[in-house]
Amino acid sequence: MDMTKHLLTISLLSATVHAAHFHHHTDGVEPYYHPEELVRWINTVPKELRPTLFAREGAMDWWTDARFGIFVHWGPSSMLKCSMSWGRHGPRPQHSTDGKVTKGIPQEVYDNQYKLLEAADFDADEWIKLVKASGAKYFLWTTKHHDGFCNFVTKTTDYNIMNAPFGRDITKEITDACHKYGIKIGYYYSQPDWSHPLYVAGKNEQYCKEILFPQIRELMTGYGKIDIMWFDGLGRNADLWNSAELLKMIRELQPHIVTNHRFHHPPYHAGDFDGPERAIGRFQTNRPWETCTVIGGGWAWMGDAPAMPLPQAISLLVRCAGGGGNLALGVGPTGDGLFLADHAKRMREMGQWLGQYGESVYGTGGGPYIPGIWGASTHKDNSVYLHVLALWNGVLTLPALPAKIQTLDVLTGGEATFTQSADNLTITMDPASISPVNTLIKLTLAGPASEVTPIKTLSHPVSIGATATASSERNPNKGPKNVVAADATEFSEGIFVKSSWGPNSKDREPWIELKLAEPKSVNQLKLMEGKFGSGSRVQEYKLQAKGACGWKTIHAGRSIGGDCNILLKKPVMSDTFRLQILKWDGYMDLNSFELYQ
Repeated sequence: MDMTKHLLTISLLSATVHAAHFHHHTDGVEPYYHPEELVRWINTVPKELRPTLFAREGAMDWWTDARFGIFVHWGPSSMLKCSMSWGRHGPRPQHSTDGKVTKGIPQEVYDNQYKLLEAADFDADEWIKLVKASGAKYFLWTTKHHDGFCNFVTKTTDYNIMNAPFGRDITKEITDACHKYGIKIGYYYSQPDWSHPLYVAGKNEQYCKEILFPQIRELMTGYGKIDIMWFDGLGRNADLWNSAELLKMIRELQPHIVTNHRFHHPPYHAGDFDGPERAIGRFQTNRPWETCTVIGGGWAWMGDAPAMPLPQAISLLVRCAGGGGNLALGVGPTGDGLFLADHAKRMREMGQWLGQYGESVYGTGGGPYIPGIWGASTHKDNSVYLHVLALWNGVLTLPALPAKIQTLDVLTGGEATFTQSADNLTITMDPASISPVNTLIKLTLAGPASEVTPIKTLSHPVSIGATATASSERNPNKGPKNVVAADATEFSEGIFVKSSWGPNSKDREPWIELKLAEPKSVNQLKLMEGKFGSGSRVQEYKLQAKGACGWKTIHAGRSIGGDCNILLKKPVMSDTFRLQILKWDGYMDLNSFELYQ
């Protein structure tokens, strides 16, 4: 059953609905399901409001086909080299960090910066032409962040774009440009407002009635067709915002709109799609999802941070698509209204890649191979697209496909052969034909690829529970044990650790070592510096395994960064593995050092 239709059906059920109706059968490969908490909440919603809790049947089709959007945070804070809202040194009413903020742009400066906002170089047409050139199909625009500044015409507050020197309705100009160039438009909107007196005073009911509802109505009625409502309620309960009534109003005004999940607690999986932030979501094809992350730097302009390398940008996009999700890539223009040249260049390069290989992304489903160290797969009709993203030597072995393969084509150039046994599919190609960005292989099957049950390509790391030691550490909070998971408990993004190890800057050739409880056969490794998309502070490294005759180098490379996946030429049996940094710039955080069979 189509999940949107399924959810709509559930929303119409009586108050006796049971959580089991929400549990979509997954065979252990799709870990998300609609929890009892969501069911209980829906059962508290008046029956007449339940049909508008979720999108209309078919309304999500274009969204799941799109796979790629651009997300822009922009406002007065874009002149200040700080994170939007979070960079303000002032109160954060009704938030856990209120009263604990110790640094940032002084509140008096931050709150009055709009009086200097001219954005003389802003051109909505140029913005959206760049979005189109990137290959993105939709644009998410920040109409109001937690700081309360409104990037639209509103009668509810003077703290808005019309009272800045800029003096024009930037939301209208952007929305009109999206309509002109065929880009779907979505509005980010923060329900919390750290600057409005009613919210600051905790008068939430009055705030909703006099500010939140009127502002949303202004957005839904003043700009033509709006495709996405992207809430950011900071994890608070849906009833605080009277969300059921709010959604009813929104869908009456914009019948085909879709919404994210942040009008409620994110773990409830409310709304039409989930949204892991700054991390790639798990494989999940039974409910839409979207990773939101940044091309470089932070949310909004925080200084001239470089864009993530093109191979990581493409890997990010196809790993999202291969997991059944979308990518909303954050790009922060300066306060003058210009995209950084490096960011704009990367966006165009992504568009060029999609211009050649978009068939493997747009309109595809995730799988049938679940993403792994090797890369990710997508499918459409009778085609399976293998996106080989790891460092590899031209031999890829995956579990067998339970379908006949009629043809194999290497879309990125070169030729390959395949053999398929009862257990394995092995693809072999000349290493000289491996693409430095993404080796894309198309398999044409004898029948629909969607009928293939999702196939796991990766088990848990054999490094779970290993003992980690290092040559040095920058501080005790970034010790080597931080990169080793004690057990197989995963975070919601499917990762095992969220901490890191950083060596002392005086350590010329730092190393980190993993000692396993017993020897294991390892043929895949995952390294990561910082978050996905981060650049590399390492210029040369080697991976070693300890054997009877001492250390043996099993792989050598020149950069790690936020997405370094390695397939060894042949498996290595050992109980001790070491990452040796040979050249680096004196500061790094290693977030992942994982070993796989």
